[in-house]
Amino acid sequence: QQMVGDQTGDDVFSGQDTGAQNSQEVPCIHCRLLLSTSTESLLQHARTCDTALRPDQSYKHVCSMCDHYNTYHTSNMKTHIWKHLGLKNFKCPFCSFECSQSQNLKRHTLIKHS
Repeated sequence: QQMVGDQTGDDVFSGQDTGAQNSQEVPCIHCRLLLSTSTESLLQHARTCDTALRPDQSYKHVCSMCDHYNTYHTSNMKTHIWKHLGLKNFKCPFCSFECSQSQNLKRHTLIKHS
């Protein structure tokens, strides 16, 4: 499993498909618990999964869908979860472009609409 960039510059999940976009549940790769694909449910589990290895205590969140992402910041974890779920919550007001990170929308707007 790995994160790679697509043509929009957004990081998207590729490789082994978790089926998150097509189902209501996804298994945690650490404890195998079936989790709701809601952002809040996945955020909570990222904080509380006892089976997930944390490099040190500063890593408050560990991704339940891949084995290579952990962070202290809730906002970073939320954006990472959106990538796995294929959510693009930032929409260009001038065209149909959508992305999962605000900085990608800012870059798009500067390049395409300035």
